Amino acid sequence: MANLVMTDCTVFVGGYDFTADSNKLSLKAEVEDKENTTFGGNGWKSRVGGIRDVTLDTEGYWQSATTDAIDPQTFGNLGTANRAVTVSATGAAASPAYFFQGGSFNYEMFGAIGDVTPFALGHKGTSKYGLIRGQVTKSKGLVSATGALGSAVDLGNAANGQTVYASVHVFSAGTTITLTLERDDNAGFASPTTIHTLSPITSAGSTFIVQSTSFSTNNFYRFNATVITGSFTLAAAIGIGS
Repeated sequence: MANLVMTDCTVFVGGYDFTADSNKLSLKAEVEDKENTTFGGNGWKSRVGGIRDVTLDTEGYWQSATTDAIDPQTFGNLGTANRAVTVSATGAAASPAYFFQGGSFNYEMFGAIGDVTPFALGHKGTSKYGLIRGQVTKSKGLVSATGALGSAVDLGNAANGQTVYASVHVFSAGTTITLTLERDDNAGFASPTTIHTLSPITSAGSTFIVQSTSFSTNNFYRFNATVITGSFTLAAAIGIGS
């Protein structure tokens, strides 16, 4: 990817899309540096990596409504752990996506007279799975029929001991939808293998998928809707990690 001017970044938290509310985001992954300097180091310090952390800070313009706005979506979920959080530079299918299980722990609102009312929101990782780098497999959009969702993404061959991760964000829900996570060795999915089946989804919200795997030459991944009643607006990302 070439240098990018940030214009269409996407920010999904749980079942809410913060994209059109936000004008600034900062995703930070860090590892504590622990000094382990000993004699014999030629006068140089040495270090090892310690505990890891992930944070996401977003800023933008505050709104309030009955349900579908910054304030009710944030205030009611403060401190709620393990919601799926997904960030992308463009939101386009097959573009890089970063996702984790997190919670909203810092919420600021209001400002000076004459200002457009601002907000600032801080998210932190809340699970052992940390930050996953993957790809957008389904850009935000309407789904109303069974079949493949979005685009198949090439994540490379999974190695023994690795894990397939995915995030699914449902922003508006019909009656029910059942999704399967599939992989194959070709982009056309001539003979797909199902590696995970989600429980039926009946409401807005998010799902974070953790699926252990072994070595596989099936390097293409996608979601498939096997059952659907009504229309759903959703987005999804898939990645492979340790």
